[in-house]
Amino acid sequence: MNESQMVEVFGSVGRFRALRALFAEPGRGFGQRELAAEAGIDPGGVARLLKRWVAVGLVTRRHQDGLPRYCASADPALKPLVALMLQDSVLVNTLREALAPVPGVVVALVFGSVARGEAVAGSDVDVLVLGQASELKVNAALKPAGRSLGRAVHATAYTIDSFMEQVRGGESFAQDIVQGPRIALVGSFENDVLSGVGR
Repeated sequence: MNESQMVEVFGSVGRFRALRALFAEPGRGFGQRELAAEAGIDPGGVARLLKRWVAVGLVTRRHQDGLPRYCASADPALKPLVALMLQDSVLVNTLREALAPVPGVVVALVFGSVARGEAVAGSDVDVLVLGQASELKVNAALKPAGRSLGRAVHATAYTIDSFMEQVRGGESFAQDIVQGPRIALVGSFENDVLSGVGR
């Protein structure tokens, strides 16, 4: 879904952007003003939204350094909302832009704690790149993205054939990628990689 579609689903740009900030980084706590800045709406509007969201269990409130902080609820039933918000998050769009000029990238995806919706503010971002791209060049391209995001980004690169060999051989890393949650950055993991596993 793109932002226009998300806005239609969630009712307003501000509401969508506030929810995206909270659920794209579910382990991070936001102050009211901080969330208002992320969403581009006034703090009073954010305060009203947060009051309703806390009341219905969408958001939790905690105190940190004597100040209230708000974060996405850890309710497992809301995991699909985390996945949905991550698809159009600042993090994902920043990584996509960083990888766009790198030659040889056929498929790229985020895996690990970020894809599982379990990342906290300092969590590293794990990226898998498949194709003919050099791992050194991929990590060099992602370094400015990591600085922009304020967190380390680590990329692992394989050719599609070598990754498929790992899948067929039952290697744990490859199996974790296949069976675990993933956030697409470039290409289609299912069409460009998994469709060839049995060949």
